[in-house]
Amino acid sequence: MSETESGPTLPDDAGKKNGITEVQRKEALLKTGALQNAILNSANFSSIATDANGVIQIFNVGAERMLGYTTDDVINKITPAEISDPQEVIERAKALSIELGTLITPGFEALVFKASRGIEDIYELTYIRKDGSRFPAVVSVTALRDDQDGIIGYLLIGTDNTARKQIEAEQKQLSQRLRDHQFYTRSLFESNIDALMTTDTSGIITDVNKQMEALTGCTRDELIGAPFKNFFTDPERAEAGIKRVLSEKKVTNYELTARARDGKETVVSYNATTFYDRDRRLQGVFAAARDITERKQAEEMILNLALHDALTRLPNRRLLNDRLNQSMAVSKRSGRYGALLFMDLDNFKPLNDTHGHFVGDLLLVEVARRISSCARKVDTVARFGGDEFVVMLVELDVDKTQSTTQSGIIAEKIRAILDEPYVLKFKLEGQEETTVEHHCTSSIGVTLFLNHEAGAVEIIKQADMAMYQAKEAGGNQIRFFNLQD
Repeated sequence: MSETESGPTLPDDAGKKNGITEVQRKEALLKTGALQNAILNSANFSSIATDANGVIQIFNVGAERMLGYTTDDVINKITPAEISDPQEVIERAKALSIELGTLITPGFEALVFKASRGIEDIYELTYIRKDGSRFPAVVSVTALRDDQDGIIGYLLIGTDNTARKQIEAEQKQLSQRLRDHQFYTRSLFESNIDALMTTDTSGIITDVNKQMEALTGCTRDELIGAPFKNFFTDPERAEAGIKRVLSEKKVTNYELTARARDGKETVVSYNATTFYDRDRRLQGVFAAARDITERKQAEEMILNLALHDALTRLPNRRLLNDRLNQSMAVSKRSGRYGALLFMDLDNFKPLNDTHGHFVGDLLLVEVARRISSCARKVDTVARFGGDEFVVMLVELDVDKTQSTTQSGIIAEKIRAILDEPYVLKFKLEGQEETTVEHHCTSSIGVTLFLNHEAGAVEIIKQADMAMYQAKEAGGNQIRFFNLQD
């Protein structure tokens, strides 16, 4: 077939433009139209297109669903500003006026001003449905332009922001509850009467309350990061307390002495336990240190009252027995003799009968003072009961004769000083001061001890027997038990 018969032969690229066939172009246009239709008919977001003056021209299915208006309700009738919260529109106009340095009128202009200037604009506002209900929306605004770049309208694409706002509100509420809980926990931490602290597993302080600051004289910043043990008189014992908690999970009534910056020392009862995170991983130690100074003082006072005579403040029979047992053990080890002096006042009862027990008590206090003045610091002067007193002498001599001499000298000093007259002065309520003179001697029994198999009770009994021998001899005498041995 000739060229004429078959028509002109087209080059290979005939029907193509820029590498795309006419068929492909038409298919692309069809797809684009389908995409545009899909966008306009999407129920997942609102698409509102306006003319240059803001009057709505397109109102898609999503806009109808979100706002409750039909297309006929809004097209060529209203602007998007009329379905937006008016107060928010006013506030947006004010904010943009300040931001951009130009006066922006509240209304549709406030919604599209940035887009009209080619500035990307996405903002939040509240849409108002036809029934008056409201919902938060996120709006993206784009200026629509013709071939000469003139604005012919605007496209406002909005999405319902209710779910995100609810999540944000819940997160905010959760954060507030967390802050409230932290505040409540901190308040409990700070209002506790004990010094509270937390440490990590190596004993480094991680938090403290005000009481701990007061106990140590250091600020919270100074305490956090410092070793727990540094604030106690016995660092090794303090460190052992931390290790004990970590191994036993709990420690109670562990005594430590805290030392403040100014040197003040405070005895505390340390109570602690381990604490963990939500995954049960060990975080450290939570400890409370309670000032037990007053309790210790009260305990000492109670113990002192239990072991001392209330009138003369001398050790009583119970404490005497304890010290005598200790002295006998020391005497056994050292090889030195000890001695026990048991004395009874010879002329005490007539004073009580004549002037009463109050005056008798004054004499007993003076007797205690006089006896104590004759004893050494290492010796013990005790009130055995009534008008009976005991002196325990320790660490005399390894030689019995020398020890007998030494104890005899002290016994004589006591006998002599108790033989001196007593001048007792007192004043009863509403009366003049009264002076009573009295002469009161003593009978003294002495026994020595060294490596005795007998106990304290037997030693006291021996001294008591010697004292009765002195009293039977007329009083104001000294007698030794088994001196011939």
